[in-house]
Amino acid sequence: MKNPHILFILTILCAFFTTIFSTIFLQGIGFSGTKNTAVNSQKENVKTGTPSLGNLETSVKSVAKKISPSVVSIVISKEIQTYKTDPYGFFFEPSGTIRRKVGGGTGFFVTKDGLVLTNKHVVSDPNASYTIITAGGEEFTGKVLAFDPSSDLALVQTYDVDGKKLLDREPVDFAQSTTSLEVGDFLIAIGNALAEFNNTVTFGVVSALNRTIEAGDMGTNETELLTGLIQTDAAINPGNSGGPLVNLDAKVIGINTAIASNATGLGFAIPLSEKEVRYLVDSVEKNGVIKRAFIGIRTVSLTSDIAKNMNIDITSGDLIINSPDAVIVDSPASKAGLESGDIIIEAAGIPIENNVTIRDIIKDKVPGDEIILKVWKKKSEKIEIVKLLLEER
Repeated sequence: MKNPHILFILTILCAFFTTIFSTIFLQGIGFSGTKNTAVNSQKENVKTGTPSLGNLETSVKSVAKKISPSVVSIVISKEIQTYKTDPYGFFFEPSGTIRRKVGGGTGFFVTKDGLVLTNKHVVSDPNASYTIITAGGEEFTGKVLAFDPSSDLALVQTYDVDGKKLLDREPVDFAQSTTSLEVGDFLIAIGNALAEFNNTVTFGVVSALNRTIEAGDMGTNETELLTGLIQTDAAINPGNSGGPLVNLDAKVIGINTAIASNATGLGFAIPLSEKEVRYLVDSVEKNGVIKRAFIGIRTVSLTSDIAKNMNIDITSGDLIINSPDAVIVDSPASKAGLESGDIIIEAAGIPIENNVTIRDIIKDKVPGDEIILKVWKKKSEKIEIVKLLLEER
């Protein structure tokens, strides 16, 4: 099997030190069109085009006005070691610590009592403290409640100065499903750009769907494979991590997570639906942690050598290993009839190839979801369609 070319993506955690200053250049962009030789046709275009653009502008303004109060900036602070020295630099020794802002990100309210959804990589430092700042400038304390074990998501509870949960926040609305998204759909991104410019609104389109990237965090040098992402050209900058990606119906359809480090206009968001977010919140309230769906199998990625030894033409997929415990008894896989030696070629319409595994595909699913698998069955030596109902681990 050839080694896949994996785009290395810079996650937008944003450890922006306050000593760093950003200079922004604003450049006007002119537009000129070709003249239409048919005068009547030109008038019709002007007639029908102008109201359309006006409606679009009104929609963007309306969405931004509705969503912005629910979007928060997350300020990351830590104790920083200070040092003292003499005027001549002969000695240099620690003198204490001082708490300073070391970075920032974005989040948004998902419940009235101030529960905030953000990216896991924004609030992953156990030694940091987190301040939640609303669009109106109110400041609250943020406490991390739970990390999603299978995706770059986290839930943070907001508390007032008396240590009480908030009561009057306006949560965002989520799309019922993201399956209806199409390339070219208009989108709005809102976030704490550069960890300095809170509630920055940008506009763009869905550039592509179901993208797979390898996201790397420069702060920790850790990488994570993210699948099923929405690609957008809406401007996303460091500090936007955890901010909402919103359609023109003012429904959140994703959470901004990563940008390409060597390009512009290449942003990526994890898709979100009302059902998934509701499950995350309910899981934390019920279990204190986020529990995800599972299949109940042990697999290895199919290689050309394994395929040759099995004398099959299939070149990619997840092979269920030949072991007595390869399929857990009474698991979703067992109930669906999966067995050792079967090869899962595709799941939920996504091919299992180029380092994408079945676990990557189901990690954003919730218990109760049904997924359709395309499986090469060892017994029949044929490709079959298998329906599998996910359960909670």
